[in-house]
Amino acid sequence: MRNEGLSVYLHVPFCAGKCGYCSFYSEPPEAGDVAAYLDALAAEIALWRGLLGPLSPRTLYVGGGTPSLLSPDEWGRLIALLEGLGDWSRLEEATVEANPSSLSDGLLNVWRASFFTRVSLGVQSLDDAELETLGRRHDAKLALEAMERLARSGLRMSVDLIFGIPGQTLRSWAASLRGVLDAGARHVSAYQLTLEPDTPMGLRSPVLPDGYPLYRYTQWFLPRRGFTQYEISSYAPPGGECRHNLAYWRQEDVLALGPAAWGYLKGRRYANPGTLDAYLEAAGRNFPEAKTAGERLGPRARGVEAAILSLRTRWGIDRADFAERWGVPLLKEIEAVLMAIPPHLVRADERSLALTPAGMRVGNAIWSEVLCLL
Repeated sequence: MRNEGLSVYLHVPFCAGKCGYCSFYSEPPEAGDVAAYLDALAAEIALWRGLLGPLSPRTLYVGGGTPSLLSPDEWGRLIALLEGLGDWSRLEEATVEANPSSLSDGLLNVWRASFFTRVSLGVQSLDDAELETLGRRHDAKLALEAMERLARSGLRMSVDLIFGIPGQTLRSWAASLRGVLDAGARHVSAYQLTLEPDTPMGLRSPVLPDGYPLYRYTQWFLPRRGFTQYEISSYAPPGGECRHNLAYWRQEDVLALGPAAWGYLKGRRYANPGTLDAYLEAAGRNFPEAKTAGERLGPRARGVEAAILSLRTRWGIDRADFAERWGVPLLKEIEAVLMAIPPHLVRADERSLALTPAGMRVGNAIWSEVLCLL
């Protein structure tokens, strides 16, 4: 029986070196690491194919790390391994992350010749001083050249940007936004800089500027260029939303592959071994914890989580759907919490409950109120 509607996330754990703000698991590859990783990935894919049967993925997202650090030949093998999961004929979207410093025409040709449809490019800024502050390995010129190369490839271009960088101004942020749109970006993810204590920048504890005016400007500017804010950090023209990310916000099943990848299957949230060494060791034992590791939430916790995830999006909580899945009593509790919040922050009608643009600017505080229902 074909498992349809599933999304797949694959983590590539290699990068040239840590950026100052990065808290995701990655490390520079040593000799033999990529080959060993691909061998372990082959074992993991065979395991899940045996457990779940042939899959028919709806979306695929390859993140990292820096997936574009792999060579075209290594990517050829990786794609062949993914094809072994099952039937890809119903795939709606496949995304791969890339950095300007390692994006090549060879990689773009490999991706375009397979099932990939879009590339998420980590531009982060088009200001050289800001890129240096972040510890990026490219400058604005290289980022613009990478976007030009990507635009010529025919693959859809999504761009990541960061605001709230030390020394950043509204003028420089506006220039970065204009620059990526002019270069052909059809999806923008705009993230406020946050620093985990174990990151290089976090250890230095720099003073971060107030991100509020930059976020508010983004909400003002991008809609004037035809982009809709469909999620707290995500903007795209109607129909250009990242379908894979929507799978998370809609609490749909996501199969996790690779070290440090997180998945969600039939109400169970789980994480793969957190380092390459641990992942290779687990592969040698045929991933004995694959079926049992993780956290299985109860119905109430899953319902509260579903509400918070829905409130991240412009569609919000569909009242009828939520009541059917999680019950009218829990819906009434959530309504009571949201109705106690200042009305300019929440949009409520007979069909749905959603945050307004102003509400999205203080989303963390609102989600915390809903979380108190647990």
